[in-house]
Amino acid sequence: MLDQVVRHLRVLWRADSIIADIHLRALASRSRLISLAGLIAVFGLVMLNVAGYLALGQVWGQVWAAVAMGLLDFSLSGLLLLAGARSKPGRELELAHEVRKMALGRLEDDLSEVQAELVGLRTSLTRLVRHPLDAALPALIGPLTSIVLQSLKKRREKS
Repeated sequence: MLDQVVRHLRVLWRADSIIADIHLRALASRSRLISLAGLIAVFGLVMLNVAGYLALGQVWGQVWAAVAMGLLDFSLSGLLLLAGARSKPGRELELAHEVRKMALGRLEDDLSEVQAELVGLRTSLTRLVRHPLDAALPALIGPLTSIVLQSLKKRREKS
């Protein structure tokens, strides 16, 4: 019984570690996407800013060309941040949660059985301490009966 409890605790621990690992991998993946988005924003947009600034500077003037390029940069980086923030773990996380839930259920069942056994043991020990003769009598009936029967048999043989 205790082996089952330990086994279910190990399964529970393993399911929790898998869940944590999946969350960490998802966080690392999300961080890589966000970092890559930032790096692309830095290199690509510098070149687009220069080209756009030079093109718009001739039509709108230098100030409005810089404002337009800045707004375009912010909108593109915002889209990339949204894409990185929306990446989520897959089916693995659901499976790990199901295994964890099953392990918790079995652990609760095993612990309730252990508790029932302990209550029964406590009742037996209480009965033994309060009424030792009542507890020992069923075990003594067989040997006492055989002793009495042998002594009666010997008396009959003598007489």
